[in-house]
Amino acid sequence: MTTYDHVQTATHCFGRHLLDLPSSSTVQSSFVVGGASVEARRGINAGEFSELVEANEKRLRAEPHKTDGSMFRDRIDFRTDRILLSSWFSPNSTATNKDMLYTRMADASVMHVFSVEGSGSNPERAKEYMRRLSRNLSYRATGEVPTAPGFCIDQGLVTLSKLNKEEVTAGIRIRGMPGLSLGFMSYVTGAPDKPLLRRNSRIPPGYEGTAAGMKTLRRGDRNIGPIKGQELLVRGDAGGKRSYEFLWESQGEKASIEHPFLSLRMSTTDETDENGEIMDAPFNDDAEALALWDSILGTLRLRPGAINPGGADLR
Repeated sequence: MTTYDHVQTATHCFGRHLLDLPSSSTVQSSFVVGGASVEARRGINAGEFSELVEANEKRLRAEPHKTDGSMFRDRIDFRTDRILLSSWFSPNSTATNKDMLYTRMADASVMHVFSVEGSGSNPERAKEYMRRLSRNLSYRATGEVPTAPGFCIDQGLVTLSKLNKEEVTAGIRIRGMPGLSLGFMSYVTGAPDKPLLRRNSRIPPGYEGTAAGMKTLRRGDRNIGPIKGQELLVRGDAGGKRSYEFLWESQGEKASIEHPFLSLRMSTTDETDENGEIMDAPFNDDAEALALWDSILGTLRLRPGAINPGGADLR
């Protein structure tokens, strides 16, 4: 039987929380901060950055708008490597703006693009937020765990501490474990939902149709340090193959960046082999599946220093 006590791990910073994953993991993540979705691009030099911004401005100026001539509304160069382009959301929209902030970390050749929708009648509000965002963005190397307050994004840290809309979604694969996937999610909630086990008494949501073939391995309260949560862990048996659906949730607190909704899911039911059949779970037995789950979930914690107690932004 394999245990995971001595598996080499790496710490990942997702938003304001940390999670230790096997070093062989690959992660695909997306982020929202202040309502703005974030895209990171690597290997962008200064010339490429300038060309990309200029091309997008040219495109917006060329696209017609029903009342305003073109989709383009404004450009603000906060710095040479912090540029905001504002446009209408669509050719027929007069109520909604689309603001895109282009940033580049010169030393690391990393470009971030922040995109947000805002009020077309009050564009200054979004511009002011993007200005603050541009001031409070710094580079974060892959695997680096910062000590300053703020929200980790892909190769970046946004040092904003005031309450705002923050989200993290991450898909995780572990090399050598085909058919296994993990998903992590975090978001600031305005209205915490009912606890997991009050909404789903026997099986994780989305698998109600297969309830007859599933056995509960563990269900109940599962607090991770000070983070209150519940878990629901089931095994399915069909056609001589096993599958696992493990889910843990913490509903969080209303309007809190320190206590957001948090979720971790581990599944072996989404992958098919070359014949189109569901893969057998990559575990020798239930104990091995539970050991991997516990070795990952047990490391979830709020990053030390992630929250500025005063709530003020750093810059």
